[in-house]
Amino acid sequence: MKKYKGFKKAGCFTLMNGIKLQGELSLDGAATALELYSESPVNSITSTDICGIFFNGEKVSLINCVEMERSRHFVKEGETPCYKISIFPHFVIFGDQYIHSSCQIIHSLSFSIDDAATIFYDFDAFGLALNAKSYLKNILEGKASKVGREIELGEHPSLFYFTGKYEIFEADTILGKISATHAPSFQSPGPKGIQINNTIKINIVFDSVKDIDESVRNILDILRFIEVIAGRCQNISDLIFLPLNTKEQFSLFDVYWCEPPHRNRNDGSRKPYPADLPLQAAIKPDEFSNVLKHWLERNDEWRSARARFSTAFAHQNRYTIDRIVGAANMFDILPSSTYPSSTPLAPDIIEAKQKTRKLFKELPVSPERDSVLNALGRIGKPSLKRKVQSRVKLITDVVGDRFPELEFVTDQAINCRNYYVHGSGTKIDYSVHSNQVQFFTDTLEFVFAASDLVESGWDIFTWIKQGSSLSHPFAQYCFNYRQMLTGLKQLF
Repeated sequence: MKKYKGFKKAGCFTLMNGIKLQGELSLDGAATALELYSESPVNSITSTDICGIFFNGEKVSLINCVEMERSRHFVKEGETPCYKISIFPHFVIFGDQYIHSSCQIIHSLSFSIDDAATIFYDFDAFGLALNAKSYLKNILEGKASKVGREIELGEHPSLFYFTGKYEIFEADTILGKISATHAPSFQSPGPKGIQINNTIKINIVFDSVKDIDESVRNILDILRFIEVIAGRCQNISDLIFLPLNTKEQFSLFDVYWCEPPHRNRNDGSRKPYPADLPLQAAIKPDEFSNVLKHWLERNDEWRSARARFSTAFAHQNRYTIDRIVGAANMFDILPSSTYPSSTPLAPDIIEAKQKTRKLFKELPVSPERDSVLNALGRIGKPSLKRKVQSRVKLITDVVGDRFPELEFVTDQAINCRNYYVHGSGTKIDYSVHSNQVQFFTDTLEFVFAASDLVESGWDIFTWIKQGSSLSHPFAQYCFNYRQMLTGLKQLF
C-alpha cells in the first residue's frame, strides 16, 4: 500500500513467551522484515504472533511470523556480541489494541481493488450540472446568511455534486452481508478549486465473529468471484478489520498484507470496460447480488476447483502445458454431486468387472496391478469427457448457436490433456499447432467459469447478444470461437 511505502520504525516487541526485545520493522511486501536484537542468545522463535509498541507509542501486531535468519555481530573487537534475528510476518496490523491470530473478534471488514470503478460502474453517483443558476441561488442565499456576507452568483455557474447514495449493491450471503459502497473524500473548497476523490469499498459484515485466517479466506473467496467478473486478477489495498467492540469508542485494525493477491504487470491483460462485464453491479444490482449469493452457497465444496481456476486464469495470455492439464483437472476435483448420476451398467459388464477385479486382486502388488484396479473402479462412473460435457450442456442449452460443436472441442481438449499426462495417441502435433493448445485451454476455462455463473443465475443469453469491445476474456473467446473451430476441424 502506498501509505506504507518506505515504512521503517523501531520499538519494543514481545514474543508469546513474554520475552521482550528491541527491534525495527520495515514494510516492503514480500521483503517485509522485523529485525530483533538481543545481548544474549535467544532460543528458536516459535511465536506465531508478536506484539510491539513503537517508540512513538503506536501499537502493532505481527501475525503468522516465520523466523528467516539469525546472526551474531560484534560492535567492537572483544566486546559482548549482539544477536540479530530476522522475522517475516504474513500480516502487520495497526490499531489501538493488540490482536492475535486465534482471536475471534473480527465483526466486519472492508477492502479496495484496483478495478473497482469498472466493476461497480456507478456512473451517476458523481456529476456536473452546467448553467445551475436556479439551483444555486437558494443555496448561496442560505450560506450568505451564515457567513455574514453576500456571495455573488455569476452568469454561468456550475454545480458539482455527489448524489449521497453510498451503497452500490448489497447481498445477504452465506458469508454475511456483502456490499460495495462509495467512500468519497474531499478537501475544503477554496481559490484553488474543488477536489473530490472517491474510493469504492467492498465490505463484509459477518453473521458471527471471525479470526484472521477465516476473514482472509472469505476475502479470497470473494476475490475469486470478482476476478471472473472483471476478467483478470485484482490488486487489493486498504484492508481494514473492524472488531466487535464492547466499548463506546470506535476502533479498527489497519491491515498490511505482506503477500496479498496481486496481478502480474506482464500478464497481458486488458483493463476491463464496464459494458463488457458478465455482470454489472451498479446497473443491475439485484442480478449481481443474486448470482453472488448462489455462487457462494456451494463455495465450500467448490473452493479447491475454483482456486485451481484462479491460478490458471492469472496467467492470462501466457500458456503452458501445466495450464491445460490444470484446466482439465478442475473438472475432476469438483464434488461428485456436480455431475449427473452414473449410468447403470449392463449385467454382463458387471460380471466381467467382478471377475477381472478378482483376478487382479490375487496378483502381487505392483504399479500395473494397481493401475488396472483403479481403472476397474472407474467403470460406471462419468469419465472426464462426460463430466466436461455435462458442464458444456449448461451453456449450449441457452446459447448453443454461438458455440456449435462445443462438445467436440472439449473432447479434443481432453485428448490433448491426456497426451501430456499419459502419453496417449494423438492426431495433432501439439508442438506445431500450439494455437490449438491455447484454444483448448481457453475452452476448458470458459466452460468451467461460465457454466458456474449460469448455474448461479447469470443471464448469459442477454450478455452474449450485446456488443463488446473484447476487453473481457469471455468476449474474446466468443469472438474467436468459430475461426478456431474451423482451424481445428481442418486438422482432422
